[in-house]
Amino acid sequence: MIELTLLLLAAAVGFAIARWTKLPSIPILLLAGLGMAAVYPMDGGFVEDAITLGVTVLVFVAGIELNPRRLKGRGWIALQVGAGQFVALGLIGLGAALFLGFALETALYLSLALTASSTLVVVKLLQERRLLYEPVGRLVTGVLLLQDLLIIVSIPAVIRYPDGPWAIAFGVLGTLGLVALSGVVLRWVAPIVSDRLAGDEEMTLLVSLSLLFVFMGLAYLLDLPLVTGAFLAGVALSGFPAAALVRGQINSLGDFFHALLFAGLGAFLSLPTSTELLQASLLVLLIIVITPPLVAWISEHAGLSARPAISAGLLLSQTSEFSLVIALQGLALGRITPGVFTVITLVTVTTMILTPVLASDRMTWALMKIHPFKRAPSPERIPENHVLLLGCGRHGRELLETLIITRDEIVVLDQDPALVAHLREAGVRAVRGDAADPNALRGVGADRAQIIISTIRRREDNLPVLELAAGVPILVRGFNKEDGDWIRRRGGEPILYSDAAAGHFKTWFEERWKAEGMPSNPDGGGGRSEN
Repeated sequence: MIELTLLLLAAAVGFAIARWTKLPSIPILLLAGLGMAAVYPMDGGFVEDAITLGVTVLVFVAGIELNPRRLKGRGWIALQVGAGQFVALGLIGLGAALFLGFALETALYLSLALTASSTLVVVKLLQERRLLYEPVGRLVTGVLLLQDLLIIVSIPAVIRYPDGPWAIAFGVLGTLGLVALSGVVLRWVAPIVSDRLAGDEEMTLLVSLSLLFVFMGLAYLLDLPLVTGAFLAGVALSGFPAAALVRGQINSLGDFFHALLFAGLGAFLSLPTSTELLQASLLVLLIIVITPPLVAWISEHAGLSARPAISAGLLLSQTSEFSLVIALQGLALGRITPGVFTVITLVTVTTMILTPVLASDRMTWALMKIHPFKRAPSPERIPENHVLLLGCGRHGRELLETLIITRDEIVVLDQDPALVAHLREAGVRAVRGDAADPNALRGVGADRAQIIISTIRRREDNLPVLELAAGVPILVRGFNKEDGDWIRRRGGEPILYSDAAAGHFKTWFEERWKAEGMPSNPDGGGGRSEN
């Protein structure tokens, strides 16, 4: 009980310091756990159980964010990128581990720990940067889902490697059975249950945790890691409206176990030797040097534009929560040494900390300047005095139908190759390119346009066109007053979703009011006239 209290105290202190200083929480939590263990040495078995519990809850939370339906046509690209990164990094990691002098079985654990990226870190960054529903966000979440599925199927193979092919086959088949069950719950069971529990927050939380325990129990019966069941329980709840209801109830638990996990890791780790630091540094370098160009190359050849391809590579340049699962499993079974566990943990924590710094817009544009696969501007005539539409997603296509009636020359710039081809077949002048790339904007005559309409979701991506075409009227889509102020300060004219939604509601309300035979111009007094 004393050890639990001290570990929770370390987690609380570390989390509070991180919030107060606005520094990354992971290194501070590790130091808090390390400091607490130095003052009061803790039982290794207890701390290992605390780490396992923290990882289990966090992968459950991560699974909730990985709804397969979010791919929206990006499934084939996500399959190529996810499988390509998984296999390539696995093979490169295996070779690097053998080169560093590790035995084959240990090298297998190390290579598997390098293959997947962190769902928790990446999804949080996508949410903060409003990229979750952009092409790069849909691609990356699809890659994360595929990699997590691949890694939970691979874990039994690595763990049961010494027990022979039949043991491996049984573990893999059991995992696939849980995957199928998760799909059944996602498709048919969760929507019905969430619909009936709408508004009942306590029952929603209870049912969600019950589903978690059911999947973990099945994993235990199949002799699989409990985190396998926890992750698939999260995926089963990832659909709408179940995810929306559960997420609000689980987020606070996720923060708590995040703090518990990394404080526990700090208390569990011993100070690394110089050899372990060197090994971990080389593996970190391997991850952050190889992943961005590898992912960008596969993404571009699968049809994605250069900037989102590079951005995806930077976002995926870290190892996963499942890396800790693999390390804990190997340590518990005596297949890896505490030193190897330390190396895997250092690689995971270091790459997680570096990701927000590396996956920045500044780094993306720096890599764009030296990108060898960057496409040259189109040799076509640069248009003048035309209507330029940036982005032609669902709302852009609706707008395009209206613009065509004006008979003005219309040019569309979009990064989706299938959409561009479809528009060209329909007789619309469409150019494939990134609306945030100044070269692409010059190629479609942004500075010579009559008017520019941007339907780009992320406001920061409009900055290049606002700077390049400063003398042209530019209508920019926004979501709230903050977006509107940001756009106006940079010379654009915001078209806000909040205003549009209010306008639609007002029109609907007035039409309904008249249809019910009520007096016109209703006021707050229920239609009574003023004296």
